[in-house]
Amino acid sequence: MRRIIQVGLGAMGQGWADHVAQSERWEAAAYVDISRKYLTTAAEKHGMPKNRCFRDIVTALQSVEADAILDVTPQQTRRDICEAALEHGVDVLCEKPLADTVVHAKALVERAQETGRILMVAQNYRYQPVVQTVRRFIAQGKLGRIGYVGVNFHKGPHFGGYREKMPYPLLLDMSIHHVDMMRCMFSLDIEAAQGVSVSAPWNWNAGDATAAVQFEMQNGVMVNYLSSWISRGWETDWNANWRIEGEKGVLFIENSEVYFTNKYATRRKVALVKMVKTHQAWLIDEFARCVEKRLEPETSGGNNLNSLMATHATVRAVRERRLVRVNELFEE
Repeated sequence: MRRIIQVGLGAMGQGWADHVAQSERWEAAAYVDISRKYLTTAAEKHGMPKNRCFRDIVTALQSVEADAILDVTPQQTRRDICEAALEHGVDVLCEKPLADTVVHAKALVERAQETGRILMVAQNYRYQPVVQTVRRFIAQGKLGRIGYVGVNFHKGPHFGGYREKMPYPLLLDMSIHHVDMMRCMFSLDIEAAQGVSVSAPWNWNAGDATAAVQFEMQNGVMVNYLSSWISRGWETDWNANWRIEGEKGVLFIENSEVYFTNKYATRRKVALVKMVKTHQAWLIDEFARCVEKRLEPETSGGNNLNSLMATHATVRAVRERRLVRVNELFEE
């Protein structure tokens, strides 16, 4: 069993703590959170001694032996926490987004390279049957060359907290999932973005929470992404609904089910890939494998830069009302 320090034990952190407690590869070495309430709740549930509960990451790293940290804090604190761990010589699994800014993300990736440590981003939406089914279907050539894609996402959550204070809460938080799903399913990076954002009259967020975006991917694939975090009625699920047009037919994702049709056949359901573990449970096992074998994760910090920069390019595109190439952010 390898030892991991978990930083962040709020709502999402409590779920991660459960996965660590159930893991056959990891054991919790310590808990870290600025909230005594969150620390106490997790410690009592999982039997963490008080002398291994800390208010800051540096003290925790200096006080207990660990192989890695798990960062489940808001993106604004990502760079400080992860850099402290990397400089201490431990590997890092962090929540997404990789950082709050492109500058901070690139700095983290560079620091991981300099220290020779693993920096893995928890892009959990990749690791579920629907995404892996579409990925395999396309990789096997059953859809042929992809021409264009339509993605519709409509939810109306009331999160409160830092999310609702963001200038573009949907694009800077939730959209990282859908952007990364695109990259995973099509095995293509995103090259550019353009679009508009909207603040509907009933928007309860500080910033625009609805957007119509067009992504340009490698190989000329175009994705139209209509998304909203303030839906007032019928909603999609968190994966969104997708229409993927290929030269051999059309692949649909609806309510996390996959369907295929072409001009010769009616729509049929595609059997989903079977996965023993999904989402966070899959990620924590994969992180252990990469740490043990010193492998670069599929969602390493370096690989994940395109997903993060595509979302930030989108924010710039809607703010400045122009086409923004992702390379602009790489070169800054």
